[in-house]
Formats: sequence, C-alpha cells, structure tokens
Amino acid sequence: MEEKALDTLKTFFTRRGLPTDTESVTTDQLEKVNMYTMGKVLIIFPQKDKITAIDINNYSKFAVENGNTQGVVVATRSKPSENVLIAMKARAKDRMQFFHLPELQYDITSHRMSMPHRIMKPDEATAMMEANKVSKPEEQIPWIDSQDIQARVIGAVPGDILEIIRHSDSAGRSIYYRYCVADVNVA
Repeated sequence: MEEKALDTLKTFFTRRGLPTDTESVTTDQLEKVNMYTMGKVLIIFPQKDKITAIDINNYSKFAVENGNTQGVVVATRSKPSENVLIAMKARAKDRMQFFHLPELQYDITSHRMSMPHRIMKPDEATAMMEANKVSKPEEQIPWIDSQDIQARVIGAVPGDILEIIRHSDSAGRSIYYRYCVADVNVA
C-alpha cells in the first residue's frame, strides 16, 4: 500500500511543480514509522494502528529539525480521531497534511465526477476580488477546509483562494471560489 501511496503522491507533487525524487529516511527519534522524503516534503507512514496528537507534534518537530521545508504528509492505516484532526489543522499553515492510506491508492482527481480545483495566483485572486467587490475574502467567500481531500491534493493552506470549475449538463460550466481555512468547525 505504501508503494502505491508514494506513486499517487508523486502524481500530486508533479502537478504542483514539486520535486519527486524519493529517498528512505531512518531515525531513532520516531518509533514505528516508515519515512521518506520526496523533494523537501517528509512523508510518514505510521506503523501503529492509532496515532495521537502527541505523534503529530513529534512528526512536525522532526520535520522542522531535518529541513523538510515544503511540508509533511502523514498517511495512516486508520482514520484520525478528532484530537488528531485538530492537531493537524493547527499545523495546516506549515503544510502538514493527513491522508488515510486508502485515499492514496488512486488519484481521486481522475474520477469523472471530480471537479478541477486549483490555487489561484495572488494577482488572479486580487483581480477576482476586485471584479466581485470582495474586500474580506475570509468573510465573503465560502470556505473549504484545509483537510478537504481536494485541498490536500493540490496543497492548499489556510489563506489560499481556490478556483473550482463545475460542470452541469443543464447549466454548463461555472466557476466557484473557496477560501481555504483550518477551522475545526468547518463541516
């Protein structure tokens, strides 16, 4: 499962323009994990059934100490507890993302019902906000959670504005915008 997950992450990282050279990492600092670096992103596969918020803190600390400046991906065998999700969202700005291992067994964006998402460049976001008279995007644009699968796939962090292209047989193509947040109350 880890090999397929690494292949899927390579696909995501290639789309983001990130390096995909992958190396195995060994350490005595973290227990029961398989780790890799993909460029400057640390990828962690915990080998225990459940991880805790303390584990998330340890992973984050290890990444910072070892120069993994483009983020951390944690891919676990089980779904996260509420406390683990809160800990992950607290580090979303640091590009820490959580994936349940089955989510990385295929490229979700290749599904026919997947709507293309992309992070807008600052000048595009400014132009869109001027055209739509948006002065406070965090209040005026609907939110998308930083741990939403599409946000994680494209590498969105809180504060990013996403453009989403929807297609309907009756209405045609339409563009929507979402403001990325790490709010624990986002459904």
